[in-house]
Amino acid sequence: MRIFVLGPAGSGKSTLVKEFSKFLKDLGHDAKCVNLDPASEPVYRADVDIRDQVRAEEVMKRYNLGINGAMLKAIDLMLEFSEELKLDSDFVLYDTPGQMEIFIYSESGPELVCRLKDAQTCGLFLIDSGMVRTPEKFVSAVLQNVVVMLRLGIPTLSVLTKSDLWDIDIKRLLSEVKSGRGILLEIMEKMAPLVEYTSMRYRTIKISSVKKLGFHELLSALREIFCACGDLS
Repeated sequence: MRIFVLGPAGSGKSTLVKEFSKFLKDLGHDAKCVNLDPASEPVYRADVDIRDQVRAEEVMKRYNLGINGAMLKAIDLMLEFSEELKLDSDFVLYDTPGQMEIFIYSESGPELVCRLKDAQTCGLFLIDSGMVRTPEKFVSAVLQNVVVMLRLGIPTLSVLTKSDLWDIDIKRLLSEVKSGRGILLEIMEKMAPLVEYTSMRYRTIKISSVKKLGFHELLSALREIFCACGDLS
């Protein structure tokens, strides 16, 4: 299974790759980690590190670009090494760039995912629990989640991270959206049904990579994506 770990900066992508890969190995699975962030050194032992081929800081110097322009160019250059990024394993965890928006909204980011994916490929969209404690922030995270699925075209699980710090009640947040007033809440109410297009309609996956909580539930949900007998329920 090939798993692309996605989410805004600070949502816990690299930490999840590090700890979840250890969890899988402890269960006896062959798990490999691939760093797709040309701007950051991995915090885990990467089986393949794109920085061995493309480094954002070197792209900045070579092409006289700022950091955002360099990231866009670096992602373009990463396509040249797509074959080297393909690994065979029970689980391959792809740690995507911290600047999610650049990766998702570029032409090369989705193209890279397309080249690397196979019949059992999915995404994990990480949502920092501390960043969705109000209805407004929760709805904005849901919108990002749906956009990620549309841009990449792969089944994607919604995962609430840092659950040891904050316990998010999605039903309560949706209830607050529907009971509010004013134009902002009216817009939010129209956006709230987009939850139905995420895996949150089936189950809420809450994890803590630091305390290794929720990994069994996450693995179960990953398996159900490709199980003809299940529907994430």
